[in-house]
Amino acid sequence: MGKKMKVSLFVTSVAIFAFSTVVPVLAQDVPTIEFSYFVGFSDIATAFGTAIKWGVFLALLVAGIYLLWAGFKYVTSGDDPKNAEAARTQMANAVIGVVIVASVYLMLKVLTMIIPGLNNILAI
Repeated sequence: MGKKMKVSLFVTSVAIFAFSTVVPVLAQDVPTIEFSYFVGFSDIATAFGTAIKWGVFLALLVAGIYLLWAGFKYVTSGDDPKNAEAARTQMANAVIGVVIVASVYLMLKVLTMIIPGLNNILAI
C-alpha cells in the first residue's frame, strides 16, 4: 500500500466518521443558551432583534434631526441660492436615508416570514 493510498484512506475514513457523527447531532433539539444574567436577554434571537430595532430607531432619530437641521438651514438661508440648494440637498438625503432604513427593516420582516427558522435567529 503506497503513501498516497494511505493518506486517501485516512481522509476518507475521517470524512465518513465526521459525517456519521453529525447527523445524529442535527436530529436533536438545540438547547437554548441562557445568558440573561450577563446581558439581560434570554436568548441570542432576542438580542439580535432588540439590536436591530434599536438600530432602526436610532437611524430614524438621526435622520429626523438631520431633516430638522436642514429645514432650519433652508429657512435661514435668506436670499443665498447656494445655501438654499445645500439645505434642499440635505433634506433630500435625509428622506432617502429614512426610505432606505425603512425598506431594509421591511425586507428583514418579510424575510423572517418567508424563510423558515430565520425568526429564531432574528426575533423582530
